[in-house]
Amino acid sequence: MQLDSARPINKKGLKYIDCPLYGDCLTHAAERNWKRWSCEQCANLNLKLICQKLRFIEPYYGLLAEIYPEFKRKYEPVMKLMLICQCQMTKGS
Repeated sequence: MQLDSARPINKKGLKYIDCPLYGDCLTHAAERNWKRWSCEQCANLNLKLICQKLRFIEPYYGLLAEIYPEFKRKYEPVMKLMLICQCQMTKGS
């Protein structure tokens, strides 16, 4: 899974300030002289929710992957997503 391009909308609403694309959205809104903007319809907002859930199960996946190599191969896509989430959380810190 990777980030989509910045797609803010011109309306009052929530902003996902931890998103790596927040600066791009802010620039987009400023260039268009928007007084308000929102992340509510952005596909990247779903990534935040996924990362919050994965943060709790990551230790279990890591342990299972160490014990069972076949688990690691089967769930490789999920584990890659966890790495993306960890990188984003580190950037936000």
